[in-house]
Amino acid sequence: MQLKRIFASLLMTICALVSPLASAHEGHDHSHWTSPILHALFLLSLAAVGLACIFALYKAISRSSSRES
Repeated sequence: MQLKRIFASLLMTICALVSPLASAHEGHDHSHWTSPILHALFLLSLAAVGLACIFALYKAISRSSSRES
């Protein structure tokens, strides 16, 4: 039951973050000198969130399997 709640929360979070309203505006400039740094920071933050979600799922699954045994 707990795993279903975690999965539902994760799915709702992903849907909220991948909203069309969160897209870049028309003036999004890839030629600006800060663009590579900002894109790297953005991708790093996405990786960190992904790892945090995987870690949370791992902890939830390991807790539920330790209770069963």
